[in-house]
Amino acid sequence: MKQTRRTFIATGAAATAALGMPTILRAQPSEYVIGASLPLTGPFATAGQLVAPAFTLAQKLINDEGGIGGTPIRFVTEDSGYIPQNALANYQRALATEGDALVAYFGDSTGFMKLVAPELTGDQARLMGSTSFASELANPATNPYQYLAGPSYQDQFDILLQNIKDAGGSNVAFIFSNTEFGRDPIEHGKMRAEELGIEVVLEESTKPQGADIPTHVTKLAQSGAEYAILQGYVTGVWPQLIGGARQFGLPTQFMGTFWGMEKLIADRVTAEAGPFLDGYQGVMPYRYFYDREDAPRYQLFAEAAKEMFAGTPLENYMSTWTLQTMCALEIAIKALRDTVEGGKEPTPDNLAEALSGITDWDTGGFFGGPVSMIDNKIGTGRVYQYSTESGLFTPTSDWFTV
Repeated sequence: MKQTRRTFIATGAAATAALGMPTILRAQPSEYVIGASLPLTGPFATAGQLVAPAFTLAQKLINDEGGIGGTPIRFVTEDSGYIPQNALANYQRALATEGDALVAYFGDSTGFMKLVAPELTGDQARLMGSTSFASELANPATNPYQYLAGPSYQDQFDILLQNIKDAGGSNVAFIFSNTEFGRDPIEHGKMRAEELGIEVVLEESTKPQGADIPTHVTKLAQSGAEYAILQGYVTGVWPQLIGGARQFGLPTQFMGTFWGMEKLIADRVTAEAGPFLDGYQGVMPYRYFYDREDAPRYQLFAEAAKEMFAGTPLENYMSTWTLQTMCALEIAIKALRDTVEGGKEPTPDNLAEALSGITDWDTGGFFGGPVSMIDNKIGTGRVYQYSTESGLFTPTSDWFTV
């Protein structure tokens, strides 16, 4: 007789009863819950408001696919205003309200992820993704339940520096905001540049907003940098630096990391100030949403978005911020499914084990090919270049894995 999981459980229970031993059965949950803090107000409200509908989209698609082992999933999101203490309060409230049904959480910032890290012990621990690519978080020894939905900022510098080397570049400037976000990969980048034989001719720190553009551009001109990598900016400063350099007549090739790679920002800058961003390059862990050839998962999201979000920005385009969130959710769902369908309880330790076991995973188009989770991150990306004529970022390199 073929032994199925169902018959195995039934015969096991019968044997236990015959021996007079108590049977311990865990109740099947009615649903699994993933909580989230999003900056729906505050300095990054635009990004948060674009991301929020993605949770609705993901919930529908995941449940249409049968949820997690037949159990539906529900997302619960709250506004953080991009204040780490608010996000921490949201997380604690979700723990109290949802209890064991809460299996994972999505954070809004590096600040929150570092603030909550000491809390992730015992029954307070949950699997946790976020918007962050902070290099410090990619360490299972110290942050076993936290993961990055792509390469760390250090990895992104590695990819850009390798691209500079492959293009025959000999020197580079690092321009970064005077924030933890901005400083994250700088020391690592200096070491990697030295290994590649690339001279770092300028390290320039700026304010994250309201920077003194003429002063910084003058220093860049004096450095003679062939390339400049911009780090630690989202919507402001980086376009002004490039615009100031072009007005100054500098031929420097500018490059950015993930948060400086949004098409909507580049399009708006071009419409308002002219085509000076033409040729700007940067690293992206994912395919852009319009690059969906041989990407069945993307096609599925696109079809659902067109139906669910008609008349909104998500109808025809998913921003880089939304893609990053969607990838973080897909990783959590992968770990959940592998755990539950493997016959294990979705405890934080079991989910962390499943997370570390993600190997050669075909995401259906989010990444450029099969990816693996190594040190709680996926160190893959490629370099894209912006064209003001087409309004698109298109690839200029192969996929790098670092």
